[in-house]
Amino acid sequence: MGVRGARAAGAVLVVAAILPAAWFGGDGDAGEDRTTAAVEAARAYQQAQLDMDWEAACEAITDRLRRRWEADTIAECVAVRGVPRINDGSGARVTTGEPIDLPASGVHPAGIGLRVSLGPIGNGVTIDTAHRVVPGEDGTWLIDQSVNLSEDTDTVAVRKALTRK
Repeated sequence: MGVRGARAAGAVLVVAAILPAAWFGGDGDAGEDRTTAAVEAARAYQQAQLDMDWEAACEAITDRLRRRWEADTIAECVAVRGVPRINDGSGARVTTGEPIDLPASGVHPAGIGLRVSLGPIGNGVTIDTAHRVVPGEDGTWLIDQSVNLSEDTDTVAVRKALTRK
């Protein structure tokens, strides 16, 4: 695991360590803490993908999303996702938009939705993705849904992409 990948995985673990008190009504502003935790988990996931740290990326998603990628285990997910990058990701940054609360939708539980952008890559392209981040069973936050955003990237577009039937 590279240094940035280790940092991304570490960020997920740090966030997971502070999550339970915030999520279950502990000290502090629970709404702000859970939103911060969800945003950091989404950022760490996208950074792991940028770093091609497929193990950290696969550990940061729900079993449901992993199965959607036809991978039952972390090892299978790494094999599926671990294809070489076709463009240059050096100099790319991960940025996030404004988080929003999302209701349950279809098979996806309620969670936090936000835009995560990665770029510039290749010929100055920025990739915008809407992520649904949900609390995991062990107190972590996990990516449960990812939808590419092709045009609008505001909170309305994120909500629409993540609640589409």
